[in-house]
Amino acid sequence: MINPDILCMGCMNPMGDEKVCPICGYDMTSRNNPQALPVKMVVNNRYVIGKVLSVTGEGITYIAWDKGTETVVKIKEYYPRGIVERNPDTSVFIPIDKRYVYNQNLLEFLEINNTLKNQSLASLQEVVDVFETNGTAYVVYQNLQCITLEDFLQRNGGTLKWEQARALLLPLIDTIKAMNDIGVIHKGISPQSIVVGRDGKLRITDYSIGKLRMANGDIEMELTDGYSAIEQYGVLNIPEGDYTDVYGFCATLFRVLIGKDIPKATLRLEDERLSIPSSFASELPRHVLTALANGLKVKPNDRTQDIESLKNELVYGEIAYADEDDEDDDVNAVVTGQQSKEKSSIKTLAISAGITIGAVLLIFLILYFTVLKGDDTDTKSENSSIPVISSEEQSAGEESIVKPNVMLYTVPDFTGKTYAEIMEMDEVKRFEIVIKNKVYSKTYAKGQVCEQSVAKGTEVENETKIEVVISLGPQEFKMPNVIGLDEANAKVELLKAGFLYDNIVVLEKYDENEEPGVILEQEPVYGKKVNADMVVKIYKNSYQGEPEGGDDDEILAEYDRETASQN
Repeated sequence: MINPDILCMGCMNPMGDEKVCPICGYDMTSRNNPQALPVKMVVNNRYVIGKVLSVTGEGITYIAWDKGTETVVKIKEYYPRGIVERNPDTSVFIPIDKRYVYNQNLLEFLEINNTLKNQSLASLQEVVDVFETNGTAYVVYQNLQCITLEDFLQRNGGTLKWEQARALLLPLIDTIKAMNDIGVIHKGISPQSIVVGRDGKLRITDYSIGKLRMANGDIEMELTDGYSAIEQYGVLNIPEGDYTDVYGFCATLFRVLIGKDIPKATLRLEDERLSIPSSFASELPRHVLTALANGLKVKPNDRTQDIESLKNELVYGEIAYADEDDEDDDVNAVVTGQQSKEKSSIKTLAISAGITIGAVLLIFLILYFTVLKGDDTDTKSENSSIPVISSEEQSAGEESIVKPNVMLYTVPDFTGKTYAEIMEMDEVKRFEIVIKNKVYSKTYAKGQVCEQSVAKGTEVENETKIEVVISLGPQEFKMPNVIGLDEANAKVELLKAGFLYDNIVVLEKYDENEEPGVILEQEPVYGKKVNADMVVKIYKNSYQGEPEGGDDDEILAEYDRETASQN
């Protein structure tokens, strides 16, 4: 059993008789602020408190040592700033006039963290323990070996390609959806609250009580400009909802792909259009631009309403733009090693050629389907931006001639078209298209619309809601081959075949004789007759390759040298 007395209170590594930690530089004579718990104090007869890592309006987070498991953990103490004070015996003092507010938020603190503790989600920072003592409450988190997504981007050129971002960020959508489904809204999703672990996976951290991230509350609010939605600023008197996390996620995706933060939401009320260099716009798939446009609408009623709808736009749009497979079994040969790389290179060249040929068409489409706007004064420069017209401006001409409730529009036939194809139609801006359900169909291919709530040819008013049902394809089909592909492309192939996104499970297997990150095995095996309800398992090679001392290796390797300072 390790004696906590020999541990550094800055990083919890053994330091013997040293006075200054040789790993993190922490001076053992240092003391925490009087408002915080003292170093080496034992909480709940188990956790040895170390230095303060962060202070928010909600509480104080410390590094700590778990004597029960002999591991490093992080502990957040519910200690709302400006409401409580520290007693000499380290307990929490709550003034009488603040007790109602304190207890109300305390109950939410306990409820949220007990909920997180009971969730088993791979993309969520694990909650180890929740308890009450010392006149307040505490939550114990796994001590992730990680850096923030913002730090990761800065050390990797500032942006990621969509192919890279897709594999990293799509798993986060499932975690956000799971939390939203049980009534927990993060309201603080940003590159600072998402971390990159040494295993290469992204995880969401910093769930907090709701009032911390809402204006006009009774505790000191903490919003992240550029990522907090307009409803969080109390401007429109609209409550937060699932659409609040949609805004935060889309703003984060925008930062990852474009390399800059979007303006503060309150500044976008008058003009919600954004700008993006044409070089980025030409490389991004149209369905991604459309999803960003819908998810970054300033007003909640105009915005994508929930994370599931955003996922539909990203995932089903991905299928629509993926290459069609040849149904000939001879073509579906096993692809491994160099064959996989050649196939990927050919596909990349083909996509790039298609983007180049269709650049003019792409610019036209972006005008209709994104919130991205170029700077008119810079249109002749090398990094000129693409001007994009908002939906309000698109309809301004018609509204000046005739009132929307007078003009009627004919509903097109959406059946047989993919969601992405529908969103490219000129007339679609007249309607509100909502994916209602997804069903199996022998008649319609996967991703195509098989039903619509308003029949084609019907005349309806502007912005009429039309619900569509998406085909999942036939329920039975042959298992495709994904061995030799990377995780992202393997998932696309499985989605195209007919498997449900939630039924694709990625596991790891080590094989230093194969390329890092490729799929080594799959269950069921290639060619077997399967159905869409089955769970498919793909085994990704966890072998990282020989260290070459490159940027990525340095980012992960330096964690061992920087853990304490980053914390």
